[in-house]
Amino acid sequence: MTEKEQVKKIVNKYNKSIADLSDNASAKEFKTVMKYIADQANLKQRKMVGLDK
Repeated sequence: MTEKEQVKKIVNKYNKSIADLSDNASAKEFKTVMKYIADQANLKQRKMVGLDK
């Protein structure tokens, strides 16, 4: 299972709610989702600046 699929599964489990995720998710689930979000944000920022194509 890819990281994206894993994150989608976790997010759907908590009804796409960041509040439910932060309150009810395990530390590992929360960390996985937050890391994915941060990685995606970094990728988009690098593309905007021109460091990645």
